[in-house]
Amino acid sequence: MSRTGWWGTKRAWQVVALGLVVAAAGYLLTAPIYQPQSECSGGATYSSTGELVSEWDTCEPATSLLAAGDMPYIAGVVAPVLLAVLPLAARGRAWTVLSVLSATCLVVYVMLGGLSVGLFFVPGALCAVVGAVLRRPQAAPPA
Repeated sequence: MSRTGWWGTKRAWQVVALGLVVAAAGYLLTAPIYQPQSECSGGATYSSTGELVSEWDTCEPATSLLAAGDMPYIAGVVAPVLLAVLPLAARGRAWTVLSVLSATCLVVYVMLGGLSVGLFFVPGALCAVVGAVLRRPQAAPPA
C-alpha cells in the first residue's frame, strides 16, 4: 500500500499546528503562572516613636498548573491539544471533515479564552486554519 496521498502540505500544516499547540500547552502546564486564591499576610515594624520602619507581605509563591494539580484548569489547557490531534488521526473524507472541525474549534477556543490562556494558542490555531483550507493531496495515478 502506497502512502503517497498521506503526506503533503496540508498534513505538514496540521503537524506544525499540533507542535505549536503542544508547546503552548507545555508552557502553560509547567511555567509558574498559577496563583491560588489566598490571603497574603503582612505586617510592619514601628519604632518607639511610632515611625514606620519596615513592612512586608508574604504570599504563596506562584506555581505551575501541574504542581497545583488543579484538574479543571489542566483539562482546559489539554483540550486544544486533543483538538489539534484530531485531523492527524484520520484519512480520506474524515480527514477533511476533522480538519475543518479541529480548526473551527481551535479558533472558538482562542476567542473564548482570549483574555486568559487563549492567546497562547493563536499560532497553532492559525496553522490549523491554513491546514483546513488547503486542498487534500490527490493520489498519484497508477503507472
